[in-house]
Amino acid sequence: MDRRTAGRQPDAPWEPSPRRDSVPADDDAREQWFRDLAHQATVFGLPIVWQHALLQREAAERPMSTFSHERDLARPGFAAFRVPNVDTLYSSAWIDLTSGPVDVCLPDFGDRYFTVQLLDAASNTQNISRRTIGAARRIRLVSPESPGSPDVPDEDGVVTMPVGSPVTWALMRIQVGTHDLAEVRALQDAVALVPLGGPSVLTVEPAAGDVEDDADAFLTTLDSALRLQGHRLEETALVMRLRQLAAIDDEPARRGVERGYREALALLDASRPLLGTRTGSGWTRVADKGRHGYNYLNRAVMNFVGLAANVVDENTSFNTYVDEHGVRLDGRAGASYRLVLDPPPTTDAFWSVTLYEASTGHLWDAPEGRYSVGSLSGGRDTSAGDSITISHERPAGGTWLPAPAGEFFLVLRVYSPGPDVVSGDWIPAPVRPVRPAGSTR
Repeated sequence: MDRRTAGRQPDAPWEPSPRRDSVPADDDAREQWFRDLAHQATVFGLPIVWQHALLQREAAERPMSTFSHERDLARPGFAAFRVPNVDTLYSSAWIDLTSGPVDVCLPDFGDRYFTVQLLDAASNTQNISRRTIGAARRIRLVSPESPGSPDVPDEDGVVTMPVGSPVTWALMRIQVGTHDLAEVRALQDAVALVPLGGPSVLTVEPAAGDVEDDADAFLTTLDSALRLQGHRLEETALVMRLRQLAAIDDEPARRGVERGYREALALLDASRPLLGTRTGSGWTRVADKGRHGYNYLNRAVMNFVGLAANVVDENTSFNTYVDEHGVRLDGRAGASYRLVLDPPPTTDAFWSVTLYEASTGHLWDAPEGRYSVGSLSGGRDTSAGDSITISHERPAGGTWLPAPAGEFFLVLRVYSPGPDVVSGDWIPAPVRPVRPAGSTR
């Protein structure tokens, strides 16, 4: 070996410098720089931040790896997330895998529909359901990032399921039928989470503020979430670039961050129609739910509209804000609409149509609590051609879905959908105006 090179180490050109990257010195350029960074951070980070803010709130209320059960169906004012269904009881848990695996132990649900949806930090989804695990009753959740996992032997009848984040959101849904709330509540209580590494010792930082309206709170929460949950290796360059947002120390930078954050939220709001594939009948078939990969705009819009959308194999959904002529759905001034699903969607479980206020994504406070109609509320799975009237005023007869005196949208959910629904071969019929707004009888 040449003595002149002995003991020398080759350069490592991609080893990060300890020095923070430069930012423009000119005020206008500096504002634009941070505006662009904040816009990127908002689109990339929205599902991460909004979900982590929910974790922060709920971790302050109950231990990790413990279910909290909604004992009644969602109603107006439901605060956990937007666009909830009114077909199932929800249960929510944040499962901590940082100390080792956690077993999910299930009761016998019989023929009743259920799923335990598992969401990673960026809202990518897996399901524990009859579709994915068959008759298995014990599912072992494991995380590759879990340090010090106990040596847990394989057991007969245990299904091992790797998940995407050290802390995973489990959202359980159990079908509610007619007059069986007590039975469904008992099933909720029978689902057990068993940490094999002992009780959780994880500390979750308190919420930084209103992440839906405060740029500083949003960015602080994004930093907390990424430090807790990590990120994909392929996202390292993006995450490192966004760390420049820690250098906000002057007025031009703060103006840029605020502008970028507000403009990104406005973009997401305007992009609601991009949620899926237009069917040609006014409905949009919501696509790629829970399978976002690196489609950051798609996943941000999806979560901006409502957290915890499930994959199409488990729950295929359609939404529409317009009638068959492309006119916004609006219940004011005597407007009335009719929806006829003939044939109805094929399903191994059931389907429903639910109405929400367009401005908020929340349930409207409808008379008689009629927020939804479907195959469990009138037998339309066996009565092809039956129609749904959607109006502010009660119709003379038939199935009525009450609408507010204002703009609204509809979501059609098909649980355990048939192959023609999953493939897109079946699409819902258009919403037809019977009386347009402002007409007289």
